[in-house]
Amino acid sequence: MAGPSSVLVVGASAAGLCTAEALRRKGYTGRLTVLGGEPHLPYDRPPLSKQVLSGAWTPDRAWLRTEEALAGLDAEFLLADPATGLDPATRTVRTASGRTLRAEVVVVATGARPRTLPGQAGLAGVHVLRTLDDALALRAGLLASSRLVVVGDGVLGAEVAATARTLGLDVTLTGPRPAPMTGSLGPLAANLLAELHAEHGVRLRMGARV
Repeated sequence: MAGPSSVLVVGASAAGLCTAEALRRKGYTGRLTVLGGEPHLPYDRPPLSKQVLSGAWTPDRAWLRTEEALAGLDAEFLLADPATGLDPATRTVRTASGRTLRAEVVVVATGARPRTLPGQAGLAGVHVLRTLDDALALRAGLLASSRLVVVGDGVLGAEVAATARTLGLDVTLTGPRPAPMTGSLGPLAANLLAELHAEHGVRLRMGARV
């Protein structure tokens, strides 16, 4: 595969990993660097709100690849150093530690960030769920608590509410739509999901913005 001499993939989660794997699979032999903001090897996020949060899985079971498989990519993984800036003209990425990384091609695969509430920073007992560390912190909080309010009626909110009920917590789920996951499932299936949540003891406060 003819191409650039160097590729920098910004983001070491599923999208970044798949980009690196695709490049090698297609025959790219140049220098390949994967930059990640977290200290962990690439892992799968869907289990965070279910198996990892409930304790059914240890964190390493969420890894997308083994260390041996990652070593086979012949890529340099720079972890625990999030990107803070990009100069497109020079293909230069700056990181939190002060690194300056240059490559002929830069792939931005950084994913999303959770939305927080005003004044949330530093509040004990208030969590977001995006990363593996978030999931472990939330699990510790749930095990030390008896009541939970989930703000958000999408996939993640519905899954956290269900998982927390299996841990025995009193759970309230709130969101702006008429039923959980209405945007993903449509009204009929969402209403069935609402009934299922209620049968399992989740208190629903739908149509209410926080």
